[in-house]
Amino acid sequence: KTTKADPTDPECNLFNLYLDEYDSKWTSQINRLDYLVISSGHWFYRPVIFYENETISGCQYCALPNTTQLPLYYGYTKALRTSLRAILENFKGLAFLRSFSPQHFEGGPWDKGGDCVRTRPYRRNETIPEGADLKIHDIQVEEFRAAEEEMKKKQGLRLRLMDTTQAMLLRPDGHPGRYGHLQTAA
Repeated sequence: KTTKADPTDPECNLFNLYLDEYDSKWTSQINRLDYLVISSGHWFYRPVIFYENETISGCQYCALPNTTQLPLYYGYTKALRTSLRAILENFKGLAFLRSFSPQHFEGGPWDKGGDCVRTRPYRRNETIPEGADLKIHDIQVEEFRAAEEEMKKKQGLRLRLMDTTQAMLLRPDGHPGRYGHLQTAA
C-alpha cells in the first residue's frame, strides 16, 4: 500500500510505503481476474518512507531527521513478499511475477547525464547482470520460490516466474537514449 507523503503538493516526490499492508484498490478486485502480472522494481528507486505496524520503520533517499536510512532491498523485499502473500490469500487464477528489467545507462544514472547510446542488442557474452539490478532479480527469485512453496498448499492458484532479466539486459538499444529526457534538460 502506498500514498503520497503530501497529497496536497503536486511537486512532492516522497511516498509512504506500508510494507505489511495490502492495497485494497487492487486486492478488493483480485478475485475478478483470471490472470495477474506483477512487474515491479524501478518504482522502488524513489524517495520512500517505510511503515510497518503503522509506524515509521525507516526511509530511503528521504534525508528526514531522526529516521533510519534503509537500503532499497529492505523495502523491496518486504513489499514484494506482502504482494505475493495477497495473491496467495485472495487469488484463484494464473499469476506471473515478471522479473526486473535492468537499466542500461552508461556514463552515469539516468538523471545525472547517463545515456543509452547503443544501436544494437548486446551479444550474450558482452554483458552480465550485476550490482543493484542483479540483487533485485535475486530477491524476486527468492521470494517467488518461497511463495511457490506456499502455493503448493493451496488449490487453484497457479504462480509462474517470467524471468526476463537476462533477455532485457541484452536490449540497451530498446531505450530512447537522450530522447527520454525533455529537450530543455541539460
